[in-house]
Amino acid sequence: MSLVLRLLGAVLLVAAGAGGGLAVYKRSYARWRQLHTFARMLGYLQGTLAYQPLRAEELLRRAAAYPEFARLGAAGCRTLAELPLPGALAPALCQEVRQGLEQLAWEPRAGACATLRRLTALCEDAAAQCRREAQAARSLWPRLGACAGVLAVILLW
Repeated sequence: MSLVLRLLGAVLLVAAGAGGGLAVYKRSYARWRQLHTFARMLGYLQGTLAYQPLRAEELLRRAAAYPEFARLGAAGCRTLAELPLPGALAPALCQEVRQGLEQLAWEPRAGACATLRRLTALCEDAAAQCRREAQAARSLWPRLGACAGVLAVILLW
C-alpha cells in the first residue's frame, strides 16, 4: 500500500510540474494573442480610414463592433489616443505607439493612414517576436516542469 501511495504521489508531482510548464506557455501565448489582435485592429482602422473619411470616434465604434477588438477596450474610447495599449509591448515601443496614436488627431487622412500603417507594422513585428517566444515556451516549459517534478520525486523518495 505504501508503494502505491508513493507511485501515485510521484505521478502527481510530475503532472503538477508539467501543468506548471503549460501555464507558463499559456501566459506567453496570451501575450502573443493580445499583440496580434491589437496589430489587426490597427490594420482594420487604417483600412477603414483609407476608404472612408471617418472621425476617430466613429472608427472606434466600428472597431468595437467586432468582439475581439471590443475586448481590447476600443468601446470605451472617444479618440485613438485613449486606446489602451497591450501590456506585452516593450516600454520603448509602447511609447512610440502612444505618440503615434496621439499624433493621428492632428494629421490629414493620408498622413493618418501612413502613421497607422507604420504602427501596424511595428506591432506585427512585436507580435511575431512574441509568437516565436511562445513557440519556444511551448516546447520547453512543459518538459522542464515535468523534469522538475521528476527531480522532486527523486528527492522525496
